[in-house]
Amino acid sequence: MSICSRKGIPLLWLLVLSVTGCTTARFVELKEKPENPILDRLGTSPLGSPQMSRRTQMFLQSSHYRGGQTFVELLTHCRKIVGSSNSPEGLHACAELSYLASESSQSDPPLALEMALDTVETSWRYLSRSVPGGATLDCTVEPHCQTAEIYNAGVKKLLRLLKKSPDHHLTSNIKMPLSGRLISVHIPFPSPWLSMDQLGAFEFTSDYELKNLRNRHTTEGLGVPIMARRRRPQQQSELEKYYADDLTVPITVVVRGDSNSAFQSDSFQLELFDPRESDGMLIGETVVPIATDISTPLAWFLTDPRNSLLETFAFLRPDRASRLEGLYMVQPFDPDRIPVLMVHGIWSSPITWMEMFNDLQSDPVLRDKYQFWFYMYPTGEPLAFTTAKLRERLETLRSECDCVGRNRKLNDMVVVGHSMGGLMAYLLSVDSQDKLWNAISDKSLAEIQTDPKTQEKIRQVFFFESDRSIDRIVTIASPFKGSGLANGITRWITGAIVSIPKATAQLSDVIFQQNGQDPMSKLLTPRTSVDSLNKNSAVLQLISQTAIPEQIMHHNIVGLQPQRWWKFWNKSSDGVVNFKSARRTDAVSEVQVEATHSHVHRTPAAIKEVHRILMEHLKTANSSNPLRQISHPQHDAAHRSKAMAPHVTTP
Repeated sequence: MSICSRKGIPLLWLLVLSVTGCTTARFVELKEKPENPILDRLGTSPLGSPQMSRRTQMFLQSSHYRGGQTFVELLTHCRKIVGSSNSPEGLHACAELSYLASESSQSDPPLALEMALDTVETSWRYLSRSVPGGATLDCTVEPHCQTAEIYNAGVKKLLRLLKKSPDHHLTSNIKMPLSGRLISVHIPFPSPWLSMDQLGAFEFTSDYELKNLRNRHTTEGLGVPIMARRRRPQQQSELEKYYADDLTVPITVVVRGDSNSAFQSDSFQLELFDPRESDGMLIGETVVPIATDISTPLAWFLTDPRNSLLETFAFLRPDRASRLEGLYMVQPFDPDRIPVLMVHGIWSSPITWMEMFNDLQSDPVLRDKYQFWFYMYPTGEPLAFTTAKLRERLETLRSECDCVGRNRKLNDMVVVGHSMGGLMAYLLSVDSQDKLWNAISDKSLAEIQTDPKTQEKIRQVFFFESDRSIDRIVTIASPFKGSGLANGITRWITGAIVSIPKATAQLSDVIFQQNGQDPMSKLLTPRTSVDSLNKNSAVLQLISQTAIPEQIMHHNIVGLQPQRWWKFWNKSSDGVVNFKSARRTDAVSEVQVEATHSHVHRTPAAIKEVHRILMEHLKTANSSNPLRQISHPQHDAAHRSKAMAPHVTTP
């Protein structure tokens, strides 16, 4: 059964196109062919087989090799030289030839697996030995980067072959099929989500191409970035309900061998790192950066067919979407990080924040000091009701995270809201007193005859105080004085097709019936979120008449349509919200961004401004939040490495 009539559809979708830019559900796409930088660099022979590098050829020449060209003969010679002289060039040649042998053994998976492990072993020995001349190991310069590339290719080849085994799991130990060598799995620095019982199926981040995220935030180093589906643990905490299903955990995989052993070492260790918590590893006494990719796992999680209709469903059927309403986390709760709550606008969902979240979390300072929360709500419901639910959710979450009220980080919260979400952020920050209630009723609350439960619900919606845990709010393209699109036609359409939750409708009826209004006036009574955005609505009148407390900092971002739109639209508008309506002269800062309404918060300029605000907030937050140091269990020294600058790929 259709949720709207045929006659209402054209006008409805005209409203959709005017107010929003529909969020696509596809953020990544599997590449046609997995990339292989080793084979791309080495090239192939006229017969199509991969060629050895000039570097390996020079080693064979300098070591007076006179044998044949089979991998058995070549590897036997190289290992003999390495065994007698521990030659670094010999180790590199062994690693490269072992990798080529693995690639050439596709028809023999056990042999290919053994040769892939040989690749890892010999390249690890090269990387972990002392560099001649006393220099420290730097995988970014030649010739070390070539060997590091061979090492990473060997680890990836090993994982690809293991992944094909139906009984293999990421956290299970591995016994090699021919040699019997053992690879044990270890998590050096477990995090709340990086534990053996939570890791499910995994994919390689390099196999996917980003589609709807502007930047791919990566760093170069040792290891292979992968992404694993999170499984809910058997022993679940109270906060588990705030974590969405099938969340993705970014992981960097390294395989550590014995640096001093001869060939065919009996044991190896496969180690899993969370790149959000650690971007370096120790080899001996040297800190070496690990390869990271924190964008692709996020995009993989977001690419869910269920998201394609989520925004429309939450607007048209807030009665059914109420089961989706709530606070969500894409990372585990951390009592040592300051919350940043992001609230989307009308006809939208938390997915709309992923461009900003992707860029903000790429900054190691912000990643260390903040945790990002998202509020999902049925956007067809009136603004005062949705804000009341958010206020209640925050209070519940606060009690579950800090039942004794001693965590000062939770009192430093920053709320960022787009469009109607910005209005919700503002309402969280102010005291309503009796202004909102007096605007809709001539009777006092005590005169409303109803049961105590309904009376309390009315109090929650219409009588509220500023949330003292909020330090700053950032409002983006918010219609403080209403939107011209919330006119009589659109309000009538949405009133006809939007199904309000039963509890909200009943509460409205109680108030309406006891105000003594005539039946015809009910047609004009605000009942949807679009009604709330009309300039004459009671909730917008409250916002215009009420100032934020001095202790809360308010930053505002205003959108203006790009110049190419000016001949079609009023140039003092973002296409939905008039410039004068979006402005706040009482904000401590205000910037203008050239973008349409649905894209203001996704632009680099807006993201840069929010980044600036969060950095500024760290200087004035009530509680100090020092960088979290991660210690190596053997050396008891911080192992975070900033030797590698983050790499940002913009498709």
